[in-house]
Amino acid sequence: MKKVAVLGGGASGLAAAIAAGRCGADVTVFEASDRVGKPILATGNGRCNFSNADIMSSDYNRPDFVQAAMNMLPPEDVLLFFADAGLLFRQEDEGRMYPYSNKANTVVDVLRMCAAEAGVVEQCGVAAKSVEEAGGRWRVLFEDGTCDEFDSVIVAVGGGPAKGLVPSDIRYKKTHPVLAPLKTDTKAIKGLNGTRVKARLYLDDDGKVLSEAWMDVVDPEVEQAYQGPETYGEVLFREYGISGIAVFDLSRMVQPGNTVYIDFLPDMDPQEKVDYIYGQVMTHPNRTAAQIMSGILPSNVARAIVVAAGLNPDDVILAEQEVVVLAMVSESFSLEVKGVANPKQAQVTRGGYNVKDFDPSTMECLSHAGLYAAGEALDIDARCGGYNLHWAWTSGILAGVAAAGGSMLDGVPLSDVMASAMAGNAAAGAETGVYVSLPDGSQRED
Repeated sequence: MKKVAVLGGGASGLAAAIAAGRCGADVTVFEASDRVGKPILATGNGRCNFSNADIMSSDYNRPDFVQAAMNMLPPEDVLLFFADAGLLFRQEDEGRMYPYSNKANTVVDVLRMCAAEAGVVEQCGVAAKSVEEAGGRWRVLFEDGTCDEFDSVIVAVGGGPAKGLVPSDIRYKKTHPVLAPLKTDTKAIKGLNGTRVKARLYLDDDGKVLSEAWMDVVDPEVEQAYQGPETYGEVLFREYGISGIAVFDLSRMVQPGNTVYIDFLPDMDPQEKVDYIYGQVMTHPNRTAAQIMSGILPSNVARAIVVAAGLNPDDVILAEQEVVVLAMVSESFSLEVKGVANPKQAQVTRGGYNVKDFDPSTMECLSHAGLYAAGEALDIDARCGGYNLHWAWTSGILAGVAAAGGSMLDGVPLSDVMASAMAGNAAAGAETGVYVSLPDGSQRED
């Protein structure tokens, strides 16, 4: 029986511990805080958006590494892992998967039950200081001065692993927070604090002034030619800048000094914007510019657009060119990015151990047999929607199975390994009559 240490009791750590325990290892989870699963409780606004029905490697910053891992453990098998664990879940908008209870603690409870059934021991309030090779095994030194030796160690400590935790030859990418609100210049958005809109966000990489393409004639190619990063979804205006899902997603792609553009009418092309605004002006010639735009967008947003267009909100629109400028600004409302507004609000930390030093099929370090990394400790991140937690489960399960005995993976699909390991646990509840949601939206009775 292999003795396995899992450093970190978050999402990837618990998944790794369960997988290793089910494959016959003697597993101990060492968690620095007072209980395991704490980071999971804060996800999805306390509801835990634990996966997505449409997981693709292109959603991640290291798609080749993630694809190789998913070749070993397909996304549907991760969902079956939870179904067989006894978690009832459902699919919501944009493929987001949530526990049926709408409570993140349900996911933590199920994982802890699975860990206990697999013989996993939890040791909380214990932080690892360093991991060192010791004659074919691994010695873990803890912050309290104690140490212990293991056959395998899985580093699942989350984002920003402590310097010196692993051997120094393992390359490390500097970390920074992503999936976070953005601090921007605020002159154009004063008075909008707390206002929410659905919009498209994008960057203007070449630095051209968009108004040059708009002033005299509307050019549909402006939008069609854009090839840079863009996101769609909710934008929440704050006193410091902008927040919301679309902003969180874009935070993975911006740097301080970049200009973010907001398209408030993403479902209309440039000419449609102009035509609609012009039609309203013709129908209501006595309405002010702010009143015309208030029939399209929230009144405070409408007023901000008119001001950004250089027009007086309380004047009527007299020229067709004014309509074109309003349409232009409704699509290219600009804010300069100052940086992440509050790193503590970031959902993910980009950076960590370089994936080039690890085997994507097992998460084992290529230069140190028996040492594994999983979850956010690796330089892997994705957009909002359950993708980051899905990576935690995938990488944790791969690491756990391999750490318990890598030979089990030789020529055998991991899904078969996990199914075999879970067979005993599943049999005990085979007649419960509980329905579980499957990836295709259907249900099966367990």
